[in-house]
Amino acid sequence: MHIAIAAPIATADLLVDLDPAVRRSFPEGRAEAPLISHLILELLRQGHRVLAITTDRNLDDDQPPFVYEQGQLTYVVAPSRQRIFRPNGKRPGRTADFFRVERKHILAILRQYKPEVVHAHWTYEFAMAAMAYDPDALITVHDNARLILKYIPTLERLFMLGMARYVFRKGRRFTAVSPYTAQSVQPWTSARIQVVPNPVMMPNLDEVVRPAHPVIAMAVNGWALHKNLETALLAFKTIQQQHPDAVLAGYGTAFEPGKQADDFCQKHAITNVQFLGLTPHQAMLQGMAQSDLVLHTSIEESFGMVPAEAMACGVPVVAGQRSGAVPWVVGEGGLLVDVMDASAIAAAVDRLLTNRPLAQSIARKAQASVADRFNLTQVTAQYMALYEQSLHPDRRPVAA
Repeated sequence: MHIAIAAPIATADLLVDLDPAVRRSFPEGRAEAPLISHLILELLRQGHRVLAITTDRNLDDDQPPFVYEQGQLTYVVAPSRQRIFRPNGKRPGRTADFFRVERKHILAILRQYKPEVVHAHWTYEFAMAAMAYDPDALITVHDNARLILKYIPTLERLFMLGMARYVFRKGRRFTAVSPYTAQSVQPWTSARIQVVPNPVMMPNLDEVVRPAHPVIAMAVNGWALHKNLETALLAFKTIQQQHPDAVLAGYGTAFEPGKQADDFCQKHAITNVQFLGLTPHQAMLQGMAQSDLVLHTSIEESFGMVPAEAMACGVPVVAGQRSGAVPWVVGEGGLLVDVMDASAIAAAVDRLLTNRPLAQSIARKAQASVADRFNLTQVTAQYMALYEQSLHPDRRPVAA
């Protein structure tokens, strides 16, 4: 089958077997979702022909798309404008015209290579271009644009909500990455939304050696309201009263030195926080695996890749009992608490740090749950069944 995947794709995630020196000369793509590359690589492993389409804001607007072909893979990186609203040369910002230029690039690529099936991820520019090529394109919903606007009330997010509502109004075939996400956006479309979870890889780790002192890991990008980082940091300050030598290892843009988390810790005299910032994905997983637990205090998640990846590493998590899809993802792989209550967070962390048999039991359940529920082969099989329905509309379920 000839399948097009249109999504944020990082060159380093997809072309893993390419000489790093050669790969560095290629456009970087978009390092937002390693799971997309895992899906593409599995489709290739199964013998399918894959057209992988992404964009890169570092390519010149007038530059032709970058094309790399190897075996059954065609990887195309189209230029994307850097500025959101301000002019990019003769053109407006990418969001100001709803990614019109980027959508034209993606549509032209689809028309050039003529895939049998198109699968777009996220309900924005990739989905709109995919639907222009094939009204029956499969769209995977990774977030709820209305909720994002609630927590990040910017003009950009308002425009993105407009794009998402258009996609739901015109789209015919959708999946969502969790029951929570499917239910939250189902009122926007008459099409039945099927749940296909994100694939979560079981990491290939170096030997795991945990330090003698307690280590709590967090991985957070951004300081948005729904990330709830202030509560997490205040909870860590409370944890230090019982565990003075505990260390908080902070990964992601929220933990860049000198940024908001650093300022907050200085203001509130919170010590023993490691501001590790953006870290290569494999290094972050290794760091998670060497921690005693992963703390995830977000109050809303469409899936929850951070707790899922922690569980895959065999590490228990403390996360929100009402945080969107998080309870469904975590299940018995962690302790679920009210993450708006710093004392409740601290109590759960203390429980795992002081009760090793409990922590070890939860860690085993966590790893087994991820291997069973979010297995790449199983997820790919679910998508393949939907791709077959693209080719054979008579096999599609009848809408209720």
